[in-house]
Amino acid sequence: METEFITITEYCINYDIDPSFIVALEESGLIIFTIIGEEKFIHQEQFSELDKYIHLHYDLQINIEGIDAIRHLLQKVSQMQEEIRELNKKLRLHE
Repeated sequence: METEFITITEYCINYDIDPSFIVALEESGLIIFTIIGEEKFIHQEQFSELDKYIHLHYDLQINIEGIDAIRHLLQKVSQMQEEIRELNKKLRLHE
C-alpha cells in the first residue's frame, strides 16, 4: 500500500531535486508541508503540482516568482473556462 506522505528528503533523493527548491516552494506558498513529529512531509495530493513546478524550474529555467505567476494565470484561465461553460449552458436554455 502506498503511503500518502513522503519526507522532503525522500522526495528529493527519488527525483534528484535540490531540497532548497522544495523549501523555496513552501516559503512562497506554492506547496504546504505536513509536519508529523519533527519531520516535514509532502502529501501525495501535491505531487502533480510539484511535478509541474519541477518541470518549469529545471527544464524551462523559470524561477519561483515566475512559477507563482504562471500558476496564478493558469488558475484564472481555468476559472474563465468554467464561467464560459456555465454561460454556454444558460445560453442553450434560452435558445
